Amino acid sequence: MAIDYTSIDEVVNDFQLTIDDTSYDKDAQIYQLRLLALQGLRELKFDAEQEVKTATMLVDSTTLQVTLPNDYVKLFRIGYRSSFEDGFVSLGYKSDLTLDASISAEVGSDNYDENNPYYHVDIGRKFGVGGGNNTLGYYRINRDDNTINFSSDLAGKTVFMEYISDGISNIQPVDHVIEFTFNAAHSEDADNNGIRNSAVVFLPSTTSSTDITRFTFKLDTDPTSNTDVKFSGTDSGAVIAEKFSNVINEGYPDFRLSASNSKIKASHKSNVVTLTFSDITVVLNSFNDSNLSLNLGQNVAEHGSASIVPLLSQRLLQLGVVGDGPKVHKFCEEALRCYIYYKYIQRKRGVPANEKQMAKRAYYNEKRLARARMMSFNKEAAMQVSRKAFKQSPKL
Repeated sequence: MAIDYTSIDEVVNDFQLTIDDTSYDKDAQIYQLRLLALQGLRELKFDAEQEVKTATMLVDSTTLQVTLPNDYVKLFRIGYRSSFEDGFVSLGYKSDLTLDASISAEVGSDNYDENNPYYHVDIGRKFGVGGGNNTLGYYRINRDDNTINFSSDLAGKTVFMEYISDGISNIQPVDHVIEFTFNAAHSEDADNNGIRNSAVVFLPSTTSSTDITRFTFKLDTDPTSNTDVKFSGTDSGAVIAEKFSNVINEGYPDFRLSASNSKIKASHKSNVVTLTFSDITVVLNSFNDSNLSLNLGQNVAEHGSASIVPLLSQRLLQLGVVGDGPKVHKFCEEALRCYIYYKYIQRKRGVPANEKQMAKRAYYNEKRLARARMMSFNKEAAMQVSRKAFKQSPKL
């Protein structure tokens, strides 16, 4: 997340920290605060932030339409990219453009067809056709079908759309959760294929969808890396699981080795370890990967042809989803907190009227300040507009 934005979860958590026994909102539940935060975010997006998003869409050659984004509120502009200075060329809006391209036309363009509005124009002109026709093509928004329809000029072409977003329809991130069932050390394993020195357990990488992370077992050897797992030849599967979890969560503080990845947390019960990957930015590698399948059976050079089984089983508990939850600009953060408080006490009978009035004034004042900050216009911006308008060169 960009440094100039704060997630809604952080705003709600900070708001809860300010609540004490003397607050009028001391009985507020987390779900109520989050709901009010989302409602306030939508209001601030409309009035202060005016978040503009861009979407690239391919016009369907058959239906001559594209589907509006889920977070669409209002169209800003739509058109093509121009090769001249990478500019933007807008399409024309046509209020009588047909909303169903599959229907055949009943009125043709033949001048001798009396159904044509330009009938009897036989001198080479069509009187009544005004100027300003857009040769690039036309569009019309169909709110009932949640689509944008285009003229036939745009069939199969790529268009760019800029629109106002509601700011709360982003894909919610979901943690990736997997489960490992560890085998015991070699001498403690009845099948004689337990964990030995230099055995490796592979984990999906949090930075690449194709990479993996290696954790190497070291028999009675002090670690030199935060991906080494020190174990003893008499360790049971439960002890191995506990040591592995400690390496994931803490690393080796005594050897000044921190945890290898703060996005991965581990918990264990008996010989089962549950790994949670948080705040993922890529789709994590699946167990179909050839490296991850080695967790269930591998050969290590120093042990010859002996088969080593570090894990008895591995399974996916929850598939992670890459997303970016609702967030608010830091200029609007205080306004959002004031909105949450004001809306929570607005209809509470036990709150004095003057407290409600003060909360309302505080919200609208913070909203005014947020709008002013978001729409700042300085001298340099004014000079650039002036020079562009009058084709003047910069003054040296």
